[in-house]
Amino acid sequence: MGTANPDKQTPEQQESKEATKQYWLLAYSKPLIGFILALVALGVYVAFKIPTAVFPTTNFPRVIIAMDNGVMPIDQMLVSITRPVEIAVSSVRGLQDVRSTTSRGTAGIDLFFDWNVSMVETLQRVDAALATVQGTLPPTVKINAHRLTFSSFPILGLGMTSDTIPPTQLWEMATYQLRPRLNRVSGVATVTVQGGETPEYQVTPDPVKLIRTSITVPDILSAIARTNVIDSPGLIAAHHQLLLDIVDGQVHDPGELAKIVIKKTTAGVPVHIADVAQVSPSAKPVYTVVTAQEKPAVLLNITRQPGTSTVTVAYAVMKELDSLRQTLPPGIQFSTFYDQSGSVQSSIKSVRDAIVIGIILASVVLILFLRDWRSSLVAGLVIPVTIAVTCVAIYALGETFNMMTLGGIAAAVGLVIDDAIVVIENIVTHRDAGQNPEHAIQSALQELVGPLFFSPSRPSASFFHW
Repeated sequence: MGTANPDKQTPEQQESKEATKQYWLLAYSKPLIGFILALVALGVYVAFKIPTAVFPTTNFPRVIIAMDNGVMPIDQMLVSITRPVEIAVSSVRGLQDVRSTTSRGTAGIDLFFDWNVSMVETLQRVDAALATVQGTLPPTVKINAHRLTFSSFPILGLGMTSDTIPPTQLWEMATYQLRPRLNRVSGVATVTVQGGETPEYQVTPDPVKLIRTSITVPDILSAIARTNVIDSPGLIAAHHQLLLDIVDGQVHDPGELAKIVIKKTTAGVPVHIADVAQVSPSAKPVYTVVTAQEKPAVLLNITRQPGTSTVTVAYAVMKELDSLRQTLPPGIQFSTFYDQSGSVQSSIKSVRDAIVIGIILASVVLILFLRDWRSSLVAGLVIPVTIAVTCVAIYALGETFNMMTLGGIAAAVGLVIDDAIVVIENIVTHRDAGQNPEHAIQSALQELVGPLFFSPSRPSASFFHW
């Protein structure tokens, strides 16, 4: 009686072994599966590390110079400020175009550079050029230069209103309580306060008293500037210590301002501001009306630092604001009039919905037409694996989750689904024709390598100039 040889293989096994030798994907299937699983795990990990923003990080070759000098007339602004600054920055390397706008008390200059220059170094050169001309400009002018980036625009806008607290007090709380605390939040670049009324003291001279005492308005201004200061006359040595002496002449209410001495008469009698003028609380003139919820308001515009996550920074700011509410007087309402994090979260939800719907549709199509649960499972796994590998690439390139990258991922999900269905359908066709799984995979991929490569490259061609 003969016995079966355990080393002898059936023709199907020999054919499968031969196909494995011929096709390297089958020969190294286990290492490849392990590598793909490692990429998926890495993709899931880095997906929570990728920053989020509305737009991608872009270094525009543009520097904006903003200048402010109160209510100086336009002609004087143009001659004494705008033109000298234009001449000073014209020598900066890589400058291609200069455009300026001058209005009453303000001026703006846009500097356009070559795309190949380093904008970080270019901004330093612009600051150096401004430093050389600063001494020739009026001492009251304020100049600010910054690069134009997407992070220059606010990511969060908050409105602060109240029915019981005056606008001057709202401005003080926003400037001296809220802004310093919000500026310390991780990822916050600047907090800009707009609206409200800036408190000040108004001095109204009496012309008759000015003539009687021979005092002029410049005398009053000089007395206020000379007295309302904090200064150090020097160090005092005492008890083997050096003590810093501070002279505080700041005024804190209208009464202290009224007591400032302007000069002395020939008889040695001091003349105070209250003797020739009336001092009263007031506010700076308001040229722009700011409202929120149809009420006068103070606005807080918050920008993020480059490379930070819009959603994370906005959440941290709102959390800090919740803790600040406990320190504010009752009757203050906060409202959000602008929030970029909502747009980012909506884009993320759209991509999530596209992935889920794509997996469901691909599985339904394969089950209905191929009646193969195994093939449907493979098609369903292709989409999340592809998204995870894409996250690794986004993280490696230093990109962010923004409306462009998320929109591209959502659009690519459809292409991945189509390719997965075509490949699996072709494999099943060869398998039903009598080929074993290894040969079916090999035959199907050999037929589809070209079409699968050129199919996604066709929409990509629209981004190239021919």
